[in-house]
Amino acid sequence: MKRIVFVAPPFAGHLNPLLPLAVAARDAGYEVSVISGARKLAAIRQLGLPAYALRSVEADALESIANSPARVVGNPIRLFAQFRQNLALLPAIRQELLDLWRQETPDLVVADSVAPVAGMVCDALGISWITTIATPFAIENRHGVPAYCGGWRPGSPIRDALGRMAIRGFKRTVAWYFRRDFAAFGERFPYREDGSERIYSSRAILGFGLPEIEFPRDWPACFQMIGPVVESPEQGPALSFPEGQRRVLVTVGTHLLWAKRTLTGSVVKLSAAFPGVHFSVSMGGGEGIPVRVSEAVTVHPFVPYARDLGSFDAVIHHGGAGVTYAAILQGVPSVVIPHDYDQFDYAARVEHFGLGLRADSIASSGQALRRVLAQSWPELKRVSIAAQSHRPVERFLAVVRATI
Repeated sequence: MKRIVFVAPPFAGHLNPLLPLAVAARDAGYEVSVISGARKLAAIRQLGLPAYALRSVEADALESIANSPARVVGNPIRLFAQFRQNLALLPAIRQELLDLWRQETPDLVVADSVAPVAGMVCDALGISWITTIATPFAIENRHGVPAYCGGWRPGSPIRDALGRMAIRGFKRTVAWYFRRDFAAFGERFPYREDGSERIYSSRAILGFGLPEIEFPRDWPACFQMIGPVVESPEQGPALSFPEGQRRVLVTVGTHLLWAKRTLTGSVVKLSAAFPGVHFSVSMGGGEGIPVRVSEAVTVHPFVPYARDLGSFDAVIHHGGAGVTYAAILQGVPSVVIPHDYDQFDYAARVEHFGLGLRADSIASSGQALRRVLAQSWPELKRVSIAAQSHRPVERFLAVVRATI
């Protein structure tokens, strides 16, 4: 029996899309296991999947890096500090995976894009591996709009070229600055000789995205856009709503702890301007029961998008991959308030393709929310129908069969 190992950090936006693929691979007759963080093992095992956490990583080490205490994007000092924290973990993780896979070599490794150390080990041991990526536009391009430039839309080719040069230059600067760290475990980053990015597989890159909302650009030859996967292993209690009121979900996802500190208070203030609307706030994780904090606002520890987002008339969110694609799949218009990382690029796509509007903060989102609730969204309906036609699990299994 062919053996497949899935590797992803314990972050919802990166681990969750892999789990339906792992279940499908198991059901197709492959021997499957999942490597992730300790706090996600129980949820993974509930799906009937063997799950393991690496001993070389403390229980909350990865979460503490991702859950930054303040906004990261736009602050190179914080970016460097976060990268240094990640880099410090790599030698021990790499050695543990080397020892593990020398003893029991998998036939294929499926590595999330932010777990490139798995690919390093595969290259060292001659193991086939493929990359999955929740944010496909993060891959560098040679033609078209670059990402991570503050949410650019299609525009000047000269501007785009300068943006791509800046991104590539920044990555080379980081690689030069940390060159001794990379050399210590025999790696050279960030590019291969052919110019492709080493953090992605050269065999297959599978994007959990939608071509319907991508700006014109080129992709690596081994890239496939297979469609979004938005299911979650955690479900939480069933939702209930006041009778006869419109419903708005508000979320800033799993991370962004600094944004969550003021989230509930901001939503309570916003709700005062929307009589007849009930706001459900998702805190993105944890246990507990829903708490009614005001007549118009209920706070939930967790709202699973795949199960519940379709119950709402609109969603105010941060522009994360999971909630953006879930809103599109279920035809729910968005008010996007980007906070960090790739969220500005998702906000640009949502607004550009007529799927919702962008706002700067919850406090200033009233006008956008009023428009979202008042008007129809024909482009959203069209894109939603197209999104539902994608078959990510089937396409993933086709790639697996072609690979092993």
